[in-house]
Amino acid sequence: MKTIIRKTIWLYFTVAVCTACDKSDSIPDSQINSLEKGYATGKVVDSNDTPISGAKILLDNTVFYASYIHGTTDKNGLYRIKVQPGSWRTFAYLDKTYNGQTYTMELFPDGTDSYTEEEGAIRNFKWMLEGRMPWESEAYYGGTVMLTTDIGFYENEENIELTLTPSGPLIDGSEGRVITLRFGDEKWINRSELWDIPIGRYKMTAKLKKNGKNISLRIEDWYKRNGLATDFQLDFIPKPANGVNNSASIVIGY
Repeated sequence: MKTIIRKTIWLYFTVAVCTACDKSDSIPDSQINSLEKGYATGKVVDSNDTPISGAKILLDNTVFYASYIHGTTDKNGLYRIKVQPGSWRTFAYLDKTYNGQTYTMELFPDGTDSYTEEEGAIRNFKWMLEGRMPWESEAYYGGTVMLTTDIGFYENEENIELTLTPSGPLIDGSEGRVITLRFGDEKWINRSELWDIPIGRYKMTAKLKKNGKNISLRIEDWYKRNGLATDFQLDFIPKPANGVNNSASIVIGY
């Protein structure tokens, strides 16, 4: 299984070699829309193209280990960061409090190639709740649900149907949608994992579809072990013990 300890997330919390960002209340659009030698510039928006203020911007040196430049977006979602000599890539993150927990969300870039101080770069970002990340082959913007089975449960995954129904707004305030999954679907390719589920709170149910019958199964939180239930409340954990950020772990049984 992939271990999504995303390099770019934990790098942010290390000590940077230097920090530089335009400190003005508002950065002129002309400095963001035009490529500027010596600077990394751009805009950060949500799924509705609304500017996000306070998003964290990280310039990662592609040659030297643990060499970063940090910045944040202004009230209009804009950033302008002085680039030091070397080769760099730009990443962006948003810390969002939801259901009493703070999640670090990596944001989608409109470009992933590296650049130098002489070149400068414009990199815009959007907050996406699901979809594949461009940096890694098996990394997604949505959360992960780790699946295990209860003792004595020997059913084939291909006969199980899982349904996730939003119980309130998703982390970005949107309504969300009902997600119904069978093994082999895009979000359930690995037997032990659901991938790319938009972060939110869900009522989760499981059905055993076998021999023409629909049998209700029960689900339990792997960490809490507070009993199997047919109508399970699924909540994602920002930094769980398994090292897979923004994930949940469940047990399926009879």
